[in-house]
Order: sequence, then structure tokens, then C-alpha cells
Amino acid sequence: MEYKNENGHVNLSLENNIVIAQFSGNLELELLSNFKTALFETIQSFKGEKWGYISDSSNVVAATPQAEQEMVAISHSMQQNNCLISAFVLTSPIAISQMQRIMQNAKRDVTFKDCLFDNLESAKHFILNELNNDLS
Repeated sequence: MEYKNENGHVNLSLENNIVIAQFSGNLELELLSNFKTALFETIQSFKGEKWGYISDSSNVVAATPQAEQEMVAISHSMQQNNCLISAFVLTSPIAISQMQRIMQNAKRDVTFKDCLFDNLESAKHFILNELNNDLS
């Protein structure tokens, strides 16, 4: 799935039971609404199995306040749909601060700095380890 508008871009892909969302630009409600629809269509294929999520947002500047609220709701729904662990690739100090606030507001039981990475490969390694540890 790929969606683009004048403010930002998202590409959603799947590697086994890891959903990878690559965002760029500024995140706003329209972009996230399209992402949310595609995300929940994608995870139906997991049929209740646990899965991991990576937000590769290294090219994101910031999110609008409405988008930030929507991300809290998406995070709640992800947890209710068996998302075991999330990882974030972020470089913008504003985006890092916003994501930290989103995770707190979504009441996700994680230490944010443990889920924060500066590259996609490190995030994938983290998610794979977490999924494998939970399944064993």
C-alpha cells in the first residue's frame, strides 16, 4: 500500500509477521486515515497471531495535533489486535518527542528509548528478537 498527498507519504509493507510503515514529510489526518485502513486490512492475514510493527519515520518532520490524537487511537487498536511490540526509526527531535507522548497517552507498557532506533535494520532485529522470545 502506498499513499501520498501534498504534505506527506506512507508506504506499508509486510515481512513475515512484521508490518513496516515508511513515512515521510508531515503527518496529518488524511494520511493517517489511509494508513489506518490499510494497516487493519493487512493484519487480518495474521488471523489473531502476534505481530510486530516498525514505523520508519526517519524522513518525518512532525505530526499535526489531530494526527497525533489519531496515532494514539491507532496504537490502542494495534494493541487490541495482538501487536506484541513496536519499534520506531526517528531522527527529528520534534517527531521523537511526539512519539514519546503518543506512547504515553496510548498507555503502551514499553520503555520508549528501548524501541527507538536510527536505522531500519536495527529496528527489524529488535522486533524479530522480541517476537521470537515471546513465541518460545
